[in-house]
Amino acid sequence: MISLMELGLSCLRLGAVAFGGPQAHMALLRETFVEQRLWVKAEDFEEGLALCEALPGPASSQMAIFLGWRCRGVAGGLVSGLGFLLPGLLVVLALSALWRSSSDLAALRGISSAIQPVVAAAIWAFATQLIQRKRPTWERWSAGLVFVLLAACQLWDVNAPLGLVLLASGLLRMAWQQRTRSLSLAPWLGLELLVATQPKLHLLAELFDVFLRAGLLIFGGGFVIIPLLEGPVLDHGWMSSGAFLDGIAIGQLSPGPVVLTSAFVGFQAGANLAGGWFASAAALVATTAIFLPSFAFILAAAPLIERIRTRPMVQAFRDGVIAAVPAVVAIAALRLSQESLHGLGQWSVLLVAFVLRLHWKVPPAALLLGAAGFGLLVAR
Repeated sequence: MISLMELGLSCLRLGAVAFGGPQAHMALLRETFVEQRLWVKAEDFEEGLALCEALPGPASSQMAIFLGWRCRGVAGGLVSGLGFLLPGLLVVLALSALWRSSSDLAALRGISSAIQPVVAAAIWAFATQLIQRKRPTWERWSAGLVFVLLAACQLWDVNAPLGLVLLASGLLRMAWQQRTRSLSLAPWLGLELLVATQPKLHLLAELFDVFLRAGLLIFGGGFVIIPLLEGPVLDHGWMSSGAFLDGIAIGQLSPGPVVLTSAFVGFQAGANLAGGWFASAAALVATTAIFLPSFAFILAAAPLIERIRTRPMVQAFRDGVIAAVPAVVAIAALRLSQESLHGLGQWSVLLVAFVLRLHWKVPPAALLLGAAGFGLLVAR
């Protein structure tokens, strides 16, 4: 039997080199668990892949949890999932602290000014790639309609929470699938913590609530966290839109899923309130909340979900959410671009980066490193 120590160390090593996005992560996991160590059969890996693609959350992290669960049950799932995420989390925390405490403000502004349009371009490219995928006609029309409605809201300065748009899209598809005249909706119950008189606890509760909700709606790729978090992060005043783009860049440059951007947001929110150890605590709360659904779905409910994931109602909800994803990602990109980019120079960088990413498939990390180097040279 595989020891938990061996399982954990293997996933730590994988997490430390998990660059290149979810498909590259999946290839690393398959190479280690199926081809090299022979811990999991190929058909079990494919079964896990189908399950993780059907669930909300970052698929590569869920796959690491699933494989550990297959090898050593719940304890194995916890060890493998935490091991896979830990290297990226530590890198994000270190970069978050560096971003926060940088004494060379001119260099930091130069780097930030250069990478923000590149991040925006990567988000635009992701939305475009989603639209270009082969989709049923109803999904294309749905995405177009949602985009038009959200663009109108943006034009008229009406705040439309993008997470609720995804949830509503899933529920509407369920209703259409059933052709029912009425749909009973149970309200989502947020965390009810009596901490109004304790600012630190209040912030931790808000972070947990926002990131848990986001973790329950991540369908279609890690970049989906952007529309889910953009509104709450800015509305709570945790950071500016420019700082949010910097956080996404840090998530892209770190190993592991881009969802680890949550640690950057939590760190900055905590640092704004109290600094010191509390910033790290806030980062851990945000990260725990957004990954909690992934661990819960795999470890506590995998056998049940495996049975129900192909049921029409479950599939309809997932299809409805995925249909709206391109529109909400595009709207999030539009909002962030409008709020963060100033002047012809930054918009020109966005256009060049968009073409390089979409047409020549240049990896986002390479674009970000190039932009950071250029920004540093200009600042000097």
